Amino acid sequence: MRVLAALVMALVPWQAPVAATWGEAVSAALALAGQGQRVSAERGVGGALRRQAQGLLADNPALRVKVLTDRATGDQGAYELEGMVDLPLLLPGQRSARMDLADSTEAAADALLGRLQWEVAGLVREAAWEAALAEGRLRQAQAALASAQALQASVAKRKGAGELAQLDLLLARQDTLARQSDLDAASAAHAEAMAAYRALTGQQALPDPLSEPAPALTDEPVPADHPLLASLDRAVATARSERSRVSADRRGNPILSFGAKHARADRDLPEDDALQMEVVLPLGLKRSSAPDMARAERDYTAQLAELQQARQTLARDLATARVAVAGAAQQLGSARERAEVTDAALQLARRAFDLGEGDLAALLRAEERAREARLNLALRELDQGRALSVLNQAMGVIPQ
Repeated sequence: MRVLAALVMALVPWQAPVAATWGEAVSAALALAGQGQRVSAERGVGGALRRQAQGLLADNPALRVKVLTDRATGDQGAYELEGMVDLPLLLPGQRSARMDLADSTEAAADALLGRLQWEVAGLVREAAWEAALAEGRLRQAQAALASAQALQASVAKRKGAGELAQLDLLLARQDTLARQSDLDAASAAHAEAMAAYRALTGQQALPDPLSEPAPALTDEPVPADHPLLASLDRAVATARSERSRVSADRRGNPILSFGAKHARADRDLPEDDALQMEVVLPLGLKRSSAPDMARAERDYTAQLAELQQARQTLARDLATARVAVAGAAQQLGSARERAEVTDAALQLARRAFDLGEGDLAALLRAEERAREARLNLALRELDQGRALSVLNQAMGVIPQ
């Protein structure tokens, strides 16, 4: 069985994971999270409100049946049967208020989709860059191990020739083991970060290209078309429409009733049939509708406060992201200069060691400083791309 499995694996060509774009990764994460159901449910509410507003009735019709008889009193054969259908009607102002609420609810559903895409994009960006940073550390750890193994082999060769002592070989071996430990830790961290990204998006590889284009900056504290602000603004409009609907409904609904009556005054008298129509006009009192109006006003005020708070938070995040982009560029320049200096010092230390003019301890110290500088440079390069992604997120840019 194992031989057969090995043959099958040998015949099937191996394919590397295909990297998705940022937009595909965000769409996949949105689908996995099942957030589209929220948008569909919100649109369903808007459609139901519209159908209700387009109808004639404000509420469910009712059937009333009344029976009168003198059987328990005089038993003269008198009776009366009456059946009525009550139809609660919509007033013109109530109909327009419900239509406005339906429009606002459907618009809020469309804005909610953009907000969910933006929120998921933030999660995907964070997970992707965490994995990219972990991959950068892994690559540097692999390079450091390869360098340490090469140095150990050189020391072993020179020890065999009698140029170096056993202690030098042990020092080189210790450095190799330390680099192997760093590689194991970096490999585990990378596997963990990639597992988190795959669980979020269902994608096997990071977006390609990983770096996003720089956004077009404006003088506005927050872009007016930011998905979060657009969603909250539509929520404010919906709350305003709900307040108008409650205000229109506080007058109540007139009830139009149709029915028939079948009656007889005495056993010896003929039966009478008649058609009936009733109109009930409610007298709306402010105190009766005051709780509903107060709740609607509270919800509207809460939505306004949330919108204002979100605007302030986004402005602060955007200002912080702009500073972070500038800081990342500055740190990258310093990291490059440091890497160049430490690499030059490492070359001198290695040459001195090869010529027998320097000891192994000095070379190992130079290797450590160069290794730290190269790792710092790789991380600062990734930080610059990450800072641009954070800026795009703060600007409300949704990857396409």
